[in-house]
Amino acid sequence: MLYALIEFGAFYSYQKYRIRTLHTKHISLPNSLFMLDMKIGIDSRNIKEIRNGVIYASEVDLVEVGGKDFIKEGRIDWETLNKLSSLDTHFSLHAPYSSPTNENLLDLGTVREKNFKIMRGIFEAASFLGTEWVVVHGDRISGNPRKSFLHLLFNLKTFSKLAGDYSITLLLENLHKEKGWDRFGILPQELLAIINLVREDNLKVVLDVGHAFLAANLYGFDLMSFFDCLSPYIYHMHLHDNLGVPAEINENYGDQHLPVGKGKIDFGQVFDRIEEIQPKNLVLELKHVTRAEAMESINILKQLRDRQAKRVSRVLER
Repeated sequence: MLYALIEFGAFYSYQKYRIRTLHTKHISLPNSLFMLDMKIGIDSRNIKEIRNGVIYASEVDLVEVGGKDFIKEGRIDWETLNKLSSLDTHFSLHAPYSSPTNENLLDLGTVREKNFKIMRGIFEAASFLGTEWVVVHGDRISGNPRKSFLHLLFNLKTFSKLAGDYSITLLLENLHKEKGWDRFGILPQELLAIINLVREDNLKVVLDVGHAFLAANLYGFDLMSFFDCLSPYIYHMHLHDNLGVPAEINENYGDQHLPVGKGKIDFGQVFDRIEEIQPKNLVLELKHVTRAEAMESINILKQLRDRQAKRVSRVLER
């Protein structure tokens, strides 16, 4: 039954994608104009005012904050949120998630009151910060895979409806496999099926390119399959590099969160696809970087946006 649901969701989405492509593939100028509004951002671990990072909030268009930035002892710290709101930038918000080192946070593979309590607080915080983007993980498979999958669909359906009350778009992030930790949302077909089985207009995808590269290498398919499969739904992207060696193979590598161009991801191909799909936000997720390394990655993304702006200007001048 589980596989039948996934196959149906993938087929349904593919047909919608074919129809959309037939109607839009020759209309490039409006898409290019839209790209000029695309925000370039970075995660909060790199922000000086939030976690004593190497970048000031005003140096990017958007900062992606996480629960640890404003949740203290299980409660929202409104004083901290108020300080965040004073920063000269826009925000997206990453919801808490379970991990091999912390299983006591949000778990979408189960149905429990704690999940709903956490997400209500997250949406309230997002609304306070004036953001319309909240990122969630598909999360772990808890016990029976079929039940966990149905729980995930139920949770995402419920959270999407709740997010709608706050005018928020819920963004489902693709994940990578961690040793001894089974999770939903690793393969592009999984995300495709989930999006179309939930069938809520405000549930979209955040494509994490580093995670996608690790999954593609582990399972033997092309990274571009994520774009081929999910492009109508990719509204937000996480960008970082790695050497393409999954932690399943060597724990010393895995999800390294290197600066753009410091690993083995073909960002030339990635940038070509970004220009095609026009996501709303590009957010760098970098770990253990210097200011120079962070600024170099930020400037690469700004140059991508500026290059597209020049193309639009040339078209308009004709």
